[in-house]
Amino acid sequence: MQTTKRHLIIEGILNGILLVFPIILFTIGGIGMAEHNPSHPNALILGGNLLMGVLSLVMLTVYTFSWHRHGWHRLPFFRRSLIIFYGLWLIIGLWTWLKFLSILV
Repeated sequence: MQTTKRHLIIEGILNGILLVFPIILFTIGGIGMAEHNPSHPNALILGGNLLMGVLSLVMLTVYTFSWHRHGWHRLPFFRRSLIIFYGLWLIIGLWTWLKFLSILV
């Protein structure tokens, strides 16, 4: 099936919507830490990072099936960049989960 420009736009909007909530958590937590808020804003940053790790695991799985079906060179640039983006976030999220669970010291 050929990927049309309309499908890529819908896919981009969907990815944007999915990424908004972790980014909001990062922003609110960062502002709270800058203001020295005593209500644990670092938990918001940790929650956003952990949520981003789970989201990247799911989305990387979806895009890996697309990669397997079409091949790397036949994928649009947008999908290739999302595979790389979610792969990097999966590494960061996995590292955060391992630090949070005290598996890594």
